[in-house]
Amino acid sequence: MKSLTTRFLMTCAAIGAASGVLLVPVNHVSAILAPTVPVAYAALVGFWVLGPVLGLAVLRRPGAGVLTMLIAGLVNVPLTPFGPSAVLTTLMAGAAVESAFAVTRYRVWKPWLFYATTTAATALYALMAHVSFHMAATAPAVQVLFFVLMLAGAAVATWAGLRLARRVAETGVTRGLVRPTSTGA
Repeated sequence: MKSLTTRFLMTCAAIGAASGVLLVPVNHVSAILAPTVPVAYAALVGFWVLGPVLGLAVLRRPGAGVLTMLIAGLVNVPLTPFGPSAVLTTLMAGAAVESAFAVTRYRVWKPWLFYATTTAATALYALMAHVSFHMAATAPAVQVLFFVLMLAGAAVATWAGLRLARRVAETGVTRGLVRPTSTGA
């Protein structure tokens, strides 16, 4: 594969390692909040989409979101209470964010697609978490807050990832690394 250059792999590794380091304390906090205060946990969910958004927005190449999150998960294995399951969680986040770009055959890199895919993936996760955390037993306002916090967290993380990617591109370090497109963001 032409896109699997050393520079591509090293960039994914750097973004993945940074994402993994960011997720270490988030995983520790979520291990406490998820079973005890799921509404507070909901506010943290956006952290899992930041890495793949950044990886995809910086590199604009197939596999960037998944590979970035594979590295993030591997960083978390020895450092969080979730062990190897951290890799599965991060891979699911990476694949979920990358899925819409795969559908477009990696030809559309507009910000709206980043927001659409992170919103859809987060909404699906929120529905599953709603059942898992028995949120139906809580007050309707708490249930609404649960969904709002998850979706808002994903939107903020998407915004941050796109902004960081723009800032990285402005430095010029991605010159020659990003595949040129006529439909770029």
